[in-house]
Amino acid sequence: MPVESSGGNLSSALQNLGSLPFVGGMVPGIGGASASKLVTVLNSRTLAEDVIHALNLTRIFFKDKKDKPPSLEDAVESLTDITKIADDKKGGVISISVEYKDPKIAADIANHYTTVLQKFINENTLSMAKRNRIFIEDQLEKVKRELKEAEEAMKSFQTDKKIVAIDAQTEAAIRVLADLKAQITAREVQMGVMKQFSTAANPDVLRIKDELRELRKQLTMVESKRGNPETMALPSLSESPALGLQYIRLKREALIQEKVFELLTQQYEMARIDEAKEDITFQVIDRAIPSEKRIKPKRRQMVMLAGAVSLFAGVFLVFFLEYAANLKEPKEQGGEEI
Repeated sequence: MPVESSGGNLSSALQNLGSLPFVGGMVPGIGGASASKLVTVLNSRTLAEDVIHALNLTRIFFKDKKDKPPSLEDAVESLTDITKIADDKKGGVISISVEYKDPKIAADIANHYTTVLQKFINENTLSMAKRNRIFIEDQLEKVKRELKEAEEAMKSFQTDKKIVAIDAQTEAAIRVLADLKAQITAREVQMGVMKQFSTAANPDVLRIKDELRELRKQLTMVESKRGNPETMALPSLSESPALGLQYIRLKREALIQEKVFELLTQQYEMARIDEAKEDITFQVIDRAIPSEKRIKPKRRQMVMLAGAVSLFAGVFLVFFLEYAANLKEPKEQGGEEI
């Protein structure tokens, strides 16, 4: 049956989101090497199995085999036999060629190799920016839940106690306090991020510690209203009546969570941008398309081979006939002498 080949090219440029042209780069998380590392990954059994499972190649390769069910190992061997992965070290381009009797399946296999390669890189690459993003994302989800709970508690209290609003001065005091607490929480998250990669002596860690110390000092002054000229005009929250104080606390908690949510959302977006800059990727230059030309068997070679075989057979036949004739002549001569 004719065999056709499909192939595609992909740039092995591991780049910072377009900041570098197609240049081989380091691959954090998969051993760190140049484009040759990608070739190693492409040739791995792991990727072969992913391609087989995704395209159900075991059934395709062995649809006529009925004596015993084929194993995954058989499918991997068959896929490896028809796939060729080459690395152009000068151009930094990796080519994937697949030879199979069905050109569409050959093209699908070649194209799916790029899909499973990107999936492998994404799952096995955990950069600093990605760890930061995951840490902040976890904190953001926690704050989101706490904000929802605080808002629902305040709304329920307002409905039950018929409290609609508080005076402007108390509102201002709550907002100042909420802003300070939100900044403290945001700095604590920053500290948590820094501790993943830095020691306690790191200048940035020391700076954040100093900022936290100052913010906590300001918070204490606002809560007690002593010694802070900027908050002397604000009423002490502890001076409010019992019912009002409960509402103020609920209002304060909701505002704090809202402010924290805003600050963490900003940090999260920045972390996502940093992660995108470190994203490891490659660019597919030419997607594989079903070939219109068959590569096996090659007609020209078959004709040449047939001609050579015919010539050899003809020469052999001539020599054989001559040999047979030579054997026959002595026998005839011997018979005449008798």
